[in-house]
Amino acid sequence: MSIKNRLKLAVAAAVLAAPMAASAVAVNLSGWTAEGGSSNWSVQSGNDSVLQTVNGNPTVFFDPTVTSTQGTALSGKIKVTTTGDDDFIGFALGYQSGTLTSSGSTSAADFFLVDWKQGDQSPGVDGLAISHVLGASGSLNDFWQHVGAVTEIDRGTNLGSTGWADNTEYSFDILFTSSLIQVSVDSVLELSITPTDASLTSFGDGSFGFYNYSQGSVLYSAITQVDCSVTPTAPGCQQGGGNGVPEPATLALMGLGLAGFGFGRNKKKA
Repeated sequence: MSIKNRLKLAVAAAVLAAPMAASAVAVNLSGWTAEGGSSNWSVQSGNDSVLQTVNGNPTVFFDPTVTSTQGTALSGKIKVTTTGDDDFIGFALGYQSGTLTSSGSTSAADFFLVDWKQGDQSPGVDGLAISHVLGASGSLNDFWQHVGAVTEIDRGTNLGSTGWADNTEYSFDILFTSSLIQVSVDSVLELSITPTDASLTSFGDGSFGFYNYSQGSVLYSAITQVDCSVTPTAPGCQQGGGNGVPEPATLALMGLGLAGFGFGRNKKKA
C-alpha cells in the first residue's frame, strides 16, 4: 500500500473516532425539583444551568423521575457568584426522593454527599469531602460537622482543607458506578473511593443532585452527562482522569502523526 493510501486510512480512522469525543450530552434541568430547606433553584436559559440564591438549611436539587445514575459520568461548572458567606456547596450521588426533609433530617437515607466549604468554622471545617449519609438524623449538626448520620469517608487530595474562592468558576467531573466514585476539580482527581472505603460491598443507586447548605448565589452550569455503558471510552468514563484523559479523536490523530513518522523512516530506508 502506498504512503498516500496509508495516510488516508489513518485520517479516516481519526474521523470515525471523533464522534465518540462528542458523546457527552447536555442535561435538561427543567424537570428537576428541590427538597430540603428553604431554597430558590432557578433553572437558567438553555436548561443546562441552575442558580440557587437562598442561604438556608441543607437542600438538594435533583430529577425525581431518575432512580439510577450508576454508570454515568457527569461534568459541568460550579461558581459562587457572591463575596458573602463561606459555607457548603456540592453534590449528592445515589439520592432517593424524600430522604432529605425541610428540617434537615433524613428518613431512610442512603446516599453519598460531596460537599465543599469555604470557611473554617470549627467544628465545621473548610475543604472538599465525601460522606455517606445513612439512616435518620434529627440534627443539622450532622451535615455541618459530618457526624451522626453523615459519616465522612475521605477528603480531597489537594482541596481537603482548602475552601472554594469567591466568584471563581471551577470545572467538575464525577464518575459514579456501583464500585467506584471519583470526583475531579479542574481536571485534577480529588476524591476516589470504593465500597470498601465505606464498609460496603457496593454503592447504592439513585439520582444525581446539587447540594447547598447555608450558601446562596451558587451557579451550576454547562451540565453534561455520558452513559459509560454506551461509550465506555469517553474521557469522563476513564478512571482517574476526569476530562484530562486524551479524547479518542486526539489519540487517533496522535497515531496519525506517529504513523507518518514511521512511513517517512521506512521510505528513507528504502
